[in-house]
Amino acid sequence: MNSNLLLIGGSPRSGTTAILQILNSDPRVFISSEENLLKASQTLSQLLSTRERRTKALSKGMRELSPRETLSMDNIHSHNFNQDSLWPTLKSIYEHHHSLLHPETPLLLWGDKLPAYAKEINNVLQMPGARYLHITRNPLDVINSMLRRMNAAKQGRDWWKAITDFDDMLSAWVEAYTAVQDHQNNPNVFHLYYEDLVFDFDRTVSTLNDFLGIELEYINSLVSDPALHFDRSFITDSILDSMSGNAAVRSYAANYLAKTRSDVVRNSLRCLIARF
Repeated sequence: MNSNLLLIGGSPRSGTTAILQILNSDPRVFISSEENLLKASQTLSQLLSTRERRTKALSKGMRELSPRETLSMDNIHSHNFNQDSLWPTLKSIYEHHHSLLHPETPLLLWGDKLPAYAKEINNVLQMPGARYLHITRNPLDVINSMLRRMNAAKQGRDWWKAITDFDDMLSAWVEAYTAVQDHQNNPNVFHLYYEDLVFDFDRTVSTLNDFLGIELEYINSLVSDPALHFDRSFITDSILDSMSGNAAVRSYAANYLAKTRSDVVRNSLRCLIARF
């Protein structure tokens, strides 16, 4: 039923919105932005469990029936909602909104992106048939992006208020990265590196299609100029020293240096590893 349900998470400023736009560039896809399906499913569950709740409440207190009544708890509540309709209801909402955008196109992949899913991977994977896509970006660029947006917000040019302390910024990246490490061998988890998406787009989306089991056609809307991706103008020496001393950052840099094919990415990682 939910074999084509995908949830996307990762640290803030890691590229969750970028992969959202790329996936949605195929008209057979409808991935929403930060609707929080975990919370939505919990809320909807309360609405759709009236049959179970009322039957349980009456199980020890069913009123006495008169001789002419043939009522029972089963037929009294036979037309109430139950939990079996939870996921068909959620999917029908996505099918409805997808049909408004692409009325002549079948929906093959649906889901939601929310960075905070990285904290809830176990709960995500408990959803029937759900798969999880995690995106990781170089922590230097994640934190530089947060600092850039924070600086712009101070000037009234942005609304960034999410994370404004360097230690919290680094902790957010570390928490997301370490969370996905526990699921590296899970066939329902795809760990995507942002730089692979930027500098090795065709191979990366081909691997993504293999994971999804669907041959989707993507439009590459990413800017591939390294100067725009590795600006790091807000990264000071003290920040670089603090990050290079973090165990998760060191693990990321060493592991990704060993696997990446991109010379651009290698040079970027060496900048960080040189501080170890």
